Amino acid sequence: MIDLGISEFDPAEVLTNPDIIAAYIQAVAEETDDDAGAIIRAFRVAVRARGESIVAAGSGLSVQALHEALADDGNPSFETILNIARAVGLRMSVELAN
Repeated sequence: MIDLGISEFDPAEVLTNPDIIAAYIQAVAEETDDDAGAIIRAFRVAVRARGESIVAAGSGLSVQALHEALADDGNPSFETILNIARAVGLRMSVELAN
């Protein structure tokens, strides 16, 4: 088979600062009509971008608890999501629905 030099895109590689992470998570929320699973997966990407051990320490979770919270079958509490958001450099806010 011919190697075309094409590799799989990992969005974590371009999430280099909190502004870009915020825009990414916001875009996922908007594009998926606020699908909770998609937003949690977006946070999982943000955690990889910032570093799992750094986010775990900043959120007050162990790395294992962070993995469990953001797993496909995880069910993180709102408090956990807020703590993870702060640890990746974000603050949650709300806006009026259209």
